[in-house]
Amino acid sequence: MDSLRRSTGKTIKLLLPVWTMLNEVVLNIRTMRPRPAAGTPPLSSTTRGPFSPTAKHVDNLAYVPHDYWYVRAMARRLKLAREDVFYDIGCGMGRILCVVARRRIRKCVGIELLEPLCQKARCNALRLRGRKAPIEIICADAATADLSEGTVYYLFNPFGKDTLRDFLANLETSISRDPRKVKVVYYNPIHESVLQASGWLTKFDEFSTWSDVRVTFWKSCGACSGPDGSS
Repeated sequence: MDSLRRSTGKTIKLLLPVWTMLNEVVLNIRTMRPRPAAGTPPLSSTTRGPFSPTAKHVDNLAYVPHDYWYVRAMARRLKLAREDVFYDIGCGMGRILCVVARRRIRKCVGIELLEPLCQKARCNALRLRGRKAPIEIICADAATADLSEGTVYYLFNPFGKDTLRDFLANLETSISRDPRKVKVVYYNPIHESVLQASGWLTKFDEFSTWSDVRVTFWKSCGACSGPDGSS
């Protein structure tokens, strides 16, 4: 079984660039991670400069887009409704936003620290083929950004424990000001203990990718009653 899994993993890895490009052609967007020029550090939210606001904590991680297959699997499990507002925290070039915006929801919002990535995300939002929901890209620190419109918040391990704690505190404050049910998706939940310790979030679902990366689904207390997270 292990050998079969390794063989399958190698095949998937070989086919992944082709699969990604096919998705990008269909969507008419470009979100593949660029190769840095010689001597240039990877594009990362830890980069400070005139194009990025000052983050409260220097623990944000490099931009890494992830596979379209699992993006769609995540969206299916969420069962997004027309009234939902989907936030991608650390949206990068907007891949997830563009996939989700092809569903009939109220709005998609991307929060990204680096303005160069924001510019690419805005460009992709304009290029997107088959868009059914508006997309807004905001250059901001998740620890202090305006989160007031959201009902679903997605994180692909975008930062460390300090920013994650402040993001959750920011979200909890937003909910106290505007009471609503919310869900949080945490892909590659390295700091899952922070969500577990929040006191107001409960995990209601999870799945694993072929490479054994977990994707966990959380709800604000009392937000859902069914195992699929439905109200």
